[in-house]
Amino acid sequence: MTRIVACPEICLFSAAALHRPSAYLVASRACVAALLRLAVAAFLLAVLAVGAAWAQPDDPQKQIDAWNATLERIDLAIDQPGVTDADFRRYKQDATDIVLAANAFADTLTPKVEAATAQFEQLKPTETTEAAESEAAKANRQQAQQQLADLAGFQKQALAVATHGSYTLSQIGERRRTRFTAALLERNSSLIDPGLWGDAATDVPSIVGRSGSVVGEWAGVVANRSDRSVIAIFVSLLALIIMVLVPGRRFLLSKLRRPTADQQPTMRTKVMSAAAIVAVNAFLPLIVLTAVQSILKALDLMPYRIDLVWTGATAAIVFFSLAFGVSRALLAPTRSTWRLVALDDAVATRAFHLSVAIAALEALVIVHQSFAKVTLASLQFVIALDGILSIVIAILVIGMVRVLTRRNTPDEEETDDPADEEYGLGRLALLVAGLSAGAAIIANLMGYVALGRFLTTQTVWVAVVISLLYLLMKLTDELTAASFRRDGVVGSRLISSVGFAPRSVTQAGVLANGAAHLVLIGFAFLAIVAQWGVDSSGLFETIRQLFFGFKIGSITISLSTLVAGIAVFIVGLVVTRSIQNWLDTRFLPTTRLDSGLRNSIRTTFGYVGMIFAATLAFGYAGLDLSNIAIVAGALSVGIGLGLQAIVNNFVSGLILLAERPIRAGDWITVGAEEGTVKRINVRATEIETFDRATVIVPNSSLITGVVKNMVLRDRSGRIILPVTVSKLSDAEAVKTILLETAKDHSLVLRYPEPIVLFLNFGEKSLDFELRCYLADIATGATVRSELRFAILSRLKEAGVALPG
Repeated sequence: MTRIVACPEICLFSAAALHRPSAYLVASRACVAALLRLAVAAFLLAVLAVGAAWAQPDDPQKQIDAWNATLERIDLAIDQPGVTDADFRRYKQDATDIVLAANAFADTLTPKVEAATAQFEQLKPTETTEAAESEAAKANRQQAQQQLADLAGFQKQALAVATHGSYTLSQIGERRRTRFTAALLERNSSLIDPGLWGDAATDVPSIVGRSGSVVGEWAGVVANRSDRSVIAIFVSLLALIIMVLVPGRRFLLSKLRRPTADQQPTMRTKVMSAAAIVAVNAFLPLIVLTAVQSILKALDLMPYRIDLVWTGATAAIVFFSLAFGVSRALLAPTRSTWRLVALDDAVATRAFHLSVAIAALEALVIVHQSFAKVTLASLQFVIALDGILSIVIAILVIGMVRVLTRRNTPDEEETDDPADEEYGLGRLALLVAGLSAGAAIIANLMGYVALGRFLTTQTVWVAVVISLLYLLMKLTDELTAASFRRDGVVGSRLISSVGFAPRSVTQAGVLANGAAHLVLIGFAFLAIVAQWGVDSSGLFETIRQLFFGFKIGSITISLSTLVAGIAVFIVGLVVTRSIQNWLDTRFLPTTRLDSGLRNSIRTTFGYVGMIFAATLAFGYAGLDLSNIAIVAGALSVGIGLGLQAIVNNFVSGLILLAERPIRAGDWITVGAEEGTVKRINVRATEIETFDRATVIVPNSSLITGVVKNMVLRDRSGRIILPVTVSKLSDAEAVKTILLETAKDHSLVLRYPEPIVLFLNFGEKSLDFELRCYLADIATGATVRSELRFAILSRLKEAGVALPG
């Protein structure tokens, strides 16, 4: 099975590793391929999940015994002294393969066990047929029982093997962490010890001589080749490296050169230009050097020691180019209008120069480690050179922190600029970097060179990763914003093909941007924790369990099934909304049902559809509804007490929809509020007053309280107009005027007829009341106003005076 090691231990130094130079090769190769491996992590995960399932063996018991023997051998081996990190990785891979194979074997037996169980149950005799059972039937039943016992036994043994393997993996991880910590905290000679430098200087001539022998060995390999075409290819490849890495890189960067014009570039232009600069600086040397190395190895022109040096040099060049490209892209020291971080020109220039110097020293450390392995450098030489480089890098890091934290000159006053508040997290990160660098210096001086080297490496590597993450997140923002616009590539297709609204397209773009940010943050986290010895096999196994399911007791939790359940619920909800829309706009308007009943039908269908979609989603996600019913029953007391009002309103809403004492569009009065019912929801009902204000009334108040519905059974109603005239007026003439005015109005019903009541003799007036009926009481206010205007006019024409 293919094994992927995501452990780019860039320049990770420990005293134990000094005696095992192969660790440098692993770290260097992992550094070169780290970004590429992260890009294809999802594909490798799928291959791991599918390819790990071994085929079912002809003799299951023999295979299970072999698995147990291998795990027992690993359990004994990891406790032996002298086990290297490479041995731990190999043991972990073997244990992982066994766990995957055992689980896959147990899964393949599940349908067979179920079929054998069903067959055995069918062959079991009943009380009436047991006496008359034939010998053949007994033999078949016994055979089925034996087959069931064998299959169930194999399945249980396979699951036991998987459990044993999981325990072995946990022990391997624990041993590796213990070894890593011990090597990191191992104390060597202090850098202030004169004896260390004397021993290191003594070893220099030997190192120079062995370096010359390495180059001479390579030259001898090339010179001994009789095929001149191979030598020509060799020379051409070396010339290609020189031409591409220097003039070729400059040519590509010149095409991406950012102009110094006064015109302010857009954020999208700046981000795209910065991304292109980083890509050219990082991928060009990686592709060229790796391709040339592969060709030379294929032509047998790459001796073992040269191969190690080449790998280290490639890792160093790629790391330096990546750091240089990121620094140039973000800081833009000579073109402030293209700068992606808010820094002054002087600060950006100093920060750029310091970052290039730090990257160059880190690259030198990588090359130094490769040469130390090839030239068999002494422990004192490696400690001395590695320690002094670590101290210089730490000093430069402290200088970088001082430059970035002292952005304002002493003469400038402190302001409450929001940008300074946003910079607070950056200041905290710079403070941590400065403290780490200071701790690295102290550790090197005290003799903990491995710890000091690790602190400086981590500080620089985290800075590079975070800077690259910042650039990629900016690039993602611009790409999603451009793609999910109304006229963008994705947005236009969603609108024209799927029918998305423009606002929905914007929301989809925000969600896509957030998902992309999470993915980038995840990759950045993996790139950082890889320095601590985390390899991909355990990581991919964790992700595989997360996606394909892991068991807690009798419950299987799987992210994929949960996502599928959510997708089923969303589809059911979309179908329900679509049918509701069809009912509301197409079908129900063609019926003779009133608007209130149509609203009740639409709302009820929405509730039923949502419950049905939720039931399907729970079932598809693997949740047992009986368990949910048990939990709901256990929580019924709490619901009855704590959620009493909510449940009361919910049930009241269902009663309103079923009994329909009020409907959408009804004119009702509740307490001091009067208006038209707009919507009956699950918890409350919306009433729009005649002032266009919305009143939210709990459904329980409509069921248990007093509600006046003006249009429940009939929309007709009566209006009353009080009329007061002078005490000297003719009462019969006033009655005639009022009746004629009412009968002349087009909205006043002829039956029941309008009537005039003589109510009272006032001190100075006669009080009358006109009562008439309307077909639609909703027009009552308008009719009252029009009748008052008409009555006043006729009273003036008849000479009837009003009270003074």
